Amino acid sequence: MSTVSVVIPSFRGGRFLREAIASVQAQTLTDWELVVVLDGCDDDLSDIEHSDPRIRIFRQRNRGESIARNVGISHTRSELVALLDDDDRMLPDRLLAQFRVMSDENIGFCHTQFRIIDENGVITGAGESKDFQYRDFLGENGAVLISTTMIRKSLIQEVGGFNSLLLLCGDLDLLYRIARESVVSFLPEELTEYRRHSSNLSLPVSGGEQLKLILMQHLYILEPRGEVDIMKAIQRSLSLSPTGRAARAIRNAHLARTHHHYVAMLGSLGLAFLLSPRVTLRLGLRQARIDVFGKRPSTPTKEPRTESH
Repeated sequence: MSTVSVVIPSFRGGRFLREAIASVQAQTLTDWELVVVLDGCDDDLSDIEHSDPRIRIFRQRNRGESIARNVGISHTRSELVALLDDDDRMLPDRLLAQFRVMSDENIGFCHTQFRIIDENGVITGAGESKDFQYRDFLGENGAVLISTTMIRKSLIQEVGGFNSLLLLCGDLDLLYRIARESVVSFLPEELTEYRRHSSNLSLPVSGGEQLKLILMQHLYILEPRGEVDIMKAIQRSLSLSPTGRAARAIRNAHLARTHHHYVAMLGSLGLAFLLSPRVTLRLGLRQARIDVFGKRPSTPTKEPRTESH
């Protein structure tokens, strides 16, 4: 049994996946195992698997990221499971630092600060993860990048793993459920690199409907307990999550901005503001902060990988 298990699901494969694997191999903590689940990916990684006995590769048809993560976790041999997306990278001291934190059995999961890199690995900005507990997550729509996490396998199994029915926000859904059952630890050091590139740029309203569904489930659980403060935090988040026509308008504005169609962008933003002024203003301010400081929103979310790929 290794000290730590690392799980990487991959639909895309390619050089980013090999860089992610190499970042695990470069860890200062050497007693680890790596489980890579190729989710419909045809990459030949036999050279890596044969050269390093700590690495195991599993293949499946494209079933989506949540199922791939669940499959990977089911094959792990350690109680501590570190998660990493196939285009992100660990910095060398991450596993050791998180392993030391997780020696406290009261801690259910540990996450780290991260930094943003581009396709070539050049640092382009800083992450915005924070030291949050269950109530804070629900009130702030989360502040955790899944690629920065180390979680107890027993807790993942206890709460039912990743929900494969959620095409978006499945990572936040699991982390909210873990946070409800345990203490969360945050390492402020940048120990993970999140890669932003053309095929993973997420929209500022990705998963709005599903995030609302997740929050409503927690509200339903907390109401009989009379946990008023946490319920208020959830209600605040619900009021600031765009859905329906407003969400579509903001999405259209984002796409127009990406393609430099600024007249169309302004038109979509105007419609969004009429439909949902508070949410549109909040997302606009958040995007302005990203433009100025190179920072991501508090809920880093990557595009889903589904059967349609």
